[in-house]
Amino acid sequence: MITIKDIAKEANVSAGTVDRVLHNRGGVSPKTEIKIKKILKQKKFKINLIASSLAMKKHHNLATLIPQYDEQNPFWKSPYSGILKANQEVLAYGIENNVFFFDQFDPKSYLKAFRKLIKTEPDAVVMVPIFVKESHEIIRLLHLKKIPYIFLNYDLKGLAFGGSRYNNLSYIGQKSFDAGVLSGKLSHLCSKNGDEFLIVMTRKNIHDYEAISDRVKGFKSYFQNNVPDAHIDQLKFDLSDGFEKVKKKINAFLTKNQRVKVIMVPSSRVSYICRAIEKNHLSRLKIIGFDTTPQNVEALKKSIVAFLISQKSFNQGYKSIITIANFLVHKEMPAKEIPTPLEIITKENYKYSHSEERKYYNQN
Repeated sequence: MITIKDIAKEANVSAGTVDRVLHNRGGVSPKTEIKIKKILKQKKFKINLIASSLAMKKHHNLATLIPQYDEQNPFWKSPYSGILKANQEVLAYGIENNVFFFDQFDPKSYLKAFRKLIKTEPDAVVMVPIFVKESHEIIRLLHLKKIPYIFLNYDLKGLAFGGSRYNNLSYIGQKSFDAGVLSGKLSHLCSKNGDEFLIVMTRKNIHDYEAISDRVKGFKSYFQNNVPDAHIDQLKFDLSDGFEKVKKKINAFLTKNQRVKVIMVPSSRVSYICRAIEKNHLSRLKIIGFDTTPQNVEALKKSIVAFLISQKSFNQGYKSIITIANFLVHKEMPAKEIPTPLEIITKENYKYSHSEERKYYNQN
């Protein structure tokens, strides 16, 4: 019987590449895809998932550490939906993925979820390293146990512990600094001479959250390189302050600073900020945010938000599981970084994107 490995050997590619062509997952050059499909046709190859599963003598135990989502914090439902789709596919290869949730605002919850995770003795881990300090502790243990891991959505840079660099197999997510630069350019395009800009953050200590911090750095970098005399203010809120306190503070600021015409929210909470801004201020503002949560899309459709920058978070979740599965089953070493697109979403083009995500999102 012809196997995937036989096809891979003849095509001079990895088994993982043949697998991607068989399942139409993309990530393969057109020339290579044509070559593989030609060989598949010549060999009259038909995939047999049951046989493939039985052929896998070793059962692989995968674990994923991801923030919990709810109605007030819906962002993480998108990558989780992508993870669920991938889970269905990798089961055929003897891989079972156990998902462990934590409170994205509570580092103790993060460590508690990891302690449950590590008791399952996973062969590999997909993790969202939101909390830098606590992630060092987690990564140290993974390193000691020689458990491979992938960073999902959040990337950690620099040195980990003992002066060594992070040894994650890959980072799958948006290039946050570049996303910030893009938000700066969109803000500039929305403005006129003399307009001022406002960055609104919903976490006071953004340095604990590198993705948000990098977006802010990228935003400022754009203006430093293109409009060095631009006036940029910042407001920082902690969601635990309560909505009324946020509303009072932001409207007082906008009343005092009438030249602010563009607001950039470097997180998925742009709709929350929009709800806090009074209508008399909204009418003069162009607002730019991140991520296509249902609340954000609704604000986009009503023209309250001018642009959303999507990071294809559904695809991030899906790719993280498929990537670690290819490593476990086919020993395919992934790229150190697998960046997802920077996609500008408007009310006019949203209906043409994220169709697969909406399908799975609404099922879960």
